Amino acid sequence: MATHELKTDPEVFEESEKGRKRFEIRFNDRDYQVGDMLHIRETKYSGAQMTNGAPLEYTGREDWMKVRYILRGPAYGLEAGWVIMS
Repeated sequence: MATHELKTDPEVFEESEKGRKRFEIRFNDRDYQVGDMLHIRETKYSGAQMTNGAPLEYTGREDWMKVRYILRGPAYGLEAGWVIMS
């Protein structure tokens, strides 16, 4: 079991916090496995804003998620190299 620290945009984090978003879609550059823990940290700025020069800053809000299922691409429109984890 591995622990992965992940950055998440404010809008997406809010939906997870409210219990409406119960999955993560990520490029599988970390060899995610069932049983892994995801340490999800909310960023102050979105990825798009950071691409345009905003600094990487965290809000202090965070969540933990245990991976119970992984759908690996290519499947159902998910490209090869990407995963959906719940």
